[in-house]
Amino acid sequence: MSNNVKELNGTFIRMVPMEAAHQHELMALLVNPQIWEYTWRKITSPAQVTGLLDTALANQAKGTELPFVMIEQSTGRIAGTSRIMHLDHIHRNAEIGCTWISPKFWRTAVNTESKALLLQYCFESLGLIRVNFTVAGDNKRSQKAVERIGAVKEGMLRKHRITAEGRILDSVLYSIIDDEWPAVKDNLHYLLNVKYADKKI
Repeated sequence: MSNNVKELNGTFIRMVPMEAAHQHELMALLVNPQIWEYTWRKITSPAQVTGLLDTALANQAKGTELPFVMIEQSTGRIAGTSRIMHLDHIHRNAEIGCTWISPKFWRTAVNTESKALLLQYCFESLGLIRVNFTVAGDNKRSQKAVERIGAVKEGMLRKHRITAEGRILDSVLYSIIDDEWPAVKDNLHYLLNVKYADKKI
């Protein structure tokens, strides 16, 4: 099982391994409060963004996370970031998370294609047998997005996160396993080639 990180190329975006050079543009993107409205995090300052990105790069160096930056193919603009995390080579599973996308790219192909590229990398390059997603219980938009690609809802993690304001949130756990990947891949192909075929991003 290889974990050599490479650029992942799609039609609308490409996903490149995060580097320190991306931090300036990511900083400008991630200070937008709309991104954090339905997450347990509340990022309100550039220093907090720096902390998140520094942690991602440190975990990348340790091999426990594979953070990627989403870059729009047509313009070269950064659209967001996502990562493969909690990478467990022994049990061949991981989580796709920390997906933060500029509101300018919401309701476009960006999120769907990023999931397609990361899932393909997980199952076909890393040889994983399970990939999971953990979504805040009140984040209905993200839950619908994960369900739309074909992930299976496994249950609720009760009182799983505490927000900066002290609110206690449940989390919803989803997964895709290797047996399901061919059907999920076909569904993602349909979404990207039918739903978004005539849309510009």
